[in-house]
Amino acid sequence: MKAMESYNLQEIEEEAPFLQLEERSDENEPINDPPGDKQFSMMYKMMKTFCVILIWFCMGLWSEINGATFQDLMSLTNSNYGALSQAISMKGVGGLCGCFLGGGYIVERLHHKVELILAVCVMISAGLNLAIPFCHYVVGFGVINFILGWADILLNIAGQIIIMDIWKEKASGPLHSVHVGYGVGGFIVPQIVKPFISKQLPKDEKTITSSVCEVMTLPLFTNSTFDVINTTDSTLSNVTTNLPTSTLSNTSSNFKYGFFIISGIVTLVACLWIFFYFLKSKQDKILENDANRNSEKSIKDMFNFNTCAPGDPIFAFFLYVLLFLWVYVAVSGERIGSKYLYSYARNQACFSPSKAENFLTSYWVFHTVGRVLGFVGSSFIHMKYIIFIEGVGGFVSSVVLFFYSDNDIILWVFVCCLGFFTGPTYPSGVAWTNRYIILTATGVMIPSIASGIADISFLPIIGHFVEMLGIGVMTNFFLGYGVTICALPIIMQSIACTRGDRFFKNVT
Repeated sequence: MKAMESYNLQEIEEEAPFLQLEERSDENEPINDPPGDKQFSMMYKMMKTFCVILIWFCMGLWSEINGATFQDLMSLTNSNYGALSQAISMKGVGGLCGCFLGGGYIVERLHHKVELILAVCVMISAGLNLAIPFCHYVVGFGVINFILGWADILLNIAGQIIIMDIWKEKASGPLHSVHVGYGVGGFIVPQIVKPFISKQLPKDEKTITSSVCEVMTLPLFTNSTFDVINTTDSTLSNVTTNLPTSTLSNTSSNFKYGFFIISGIVTLVACLWIFFYFLKSKQDKILENDANRNSEKSIKDMFNFNTCAPGDPIFAFFLYVLLFLWVYVAVSGERIGSKYLYSYARNQACFSPSKAENFLTSYWVFHTVGRVLGFVGSSFIHMKYIIFIEGVGGFVSSVVLFFYSDNDIILWVFVCCLGFFTGPTYPSGVAWTNRYIILTATGVMIPSIASGIADISFLPIIGHFVEMLGIGVMTNFFLGYGVTICALPIIMQSIACTRGDRFFKNVT
């Protein structure tokens, strides 16, 4: 009996902090948020947030290397813009499969092993990135992107759930800071691959819309035969001039070293998360029993909209629809810049390879700055205002690019502006939704699904139009993005204000 009494007393003591937290919750706080957030120290929160930022940094590396090496990948796989765009879009297919075949459910069930999930997915991605330079078939490249998409979904869901678990109502800023890591990886990639990329343009006349750039597609060094007129006897003589062979093949084979460097960086981050998993803090151990209780939820409970907005499941449904639309448009706009800016700079603006990589880097630098300021601004400005600022900024930038992109200075300035306003849109959508409803692991899949569908539908479309009309069509797609992203916040906030901010009931 004494042993039984001792056991019961110990169990009550372990659950006491959770019970106290529930007693302290007031009507301005959702009563069904998971307990335990008050136990995290600031040092622990900062350390774990930094580790999640490294995950997004790695995703930026292996995801955006496709844009920086797009033309080399076309040469490697003997494909064109349309075919390679479809192969890259397979990442969206893999992401959707990850969502529908248990991405959120896996994270929910293995919540106490989320660090291990992150480490395994990062390690798999490093290996796949290492294999890309040896893949000479566009189909194989598509398969690699499919698996990468599956891994990305697990990383997205697990990482964002960690942030929202430990920061709660203050998660808006940390969510932006996490996505800053992706931008940092994006602007480092062009500089990593710049020494190894090809110096020539692919010989595909359909993608060239500027006649000034056409001369750049001619082989620089070839074995040529000329018919020369002999002025002394007015006869034709055939003269063969043997010039050095083209260095294109050597340069193309060297671009694999950029992938090797990135795979090495990603592997180091994976090792860090493995180390982090085996040295889990005591605070994680305290919460493990609660995680195990959560893992007993049924699938039906995880997809219950009433869990996200108690008493108003229809409101939660509409907000998820708006989140889906916002992320779909945000990702589509981001893909235009990340995948096609380098090719636009080379084929339309006639930039040199080095200048084109710097051009792409500048886009990603301002993309990252936008996310940093979004992180800072979200601590002082309500998310309902931030999404309006991003929408108007994206619209103005896209309109200027549509009409004045022929001017190199305007092109540089407003591509940077577009990167600045495009950068924070994805995390802003998630943070905005988190202000009005409770985002569960299953709910976090919504932006992941939107991102996957954007890859599947948008990348092949723009690739097809580039093949048909030329790379200059990129500014038309930017304009469509700007108009849509400017109109969406009006609809979003009109619906959100019907219920109000879940953390502060007097804020709509």
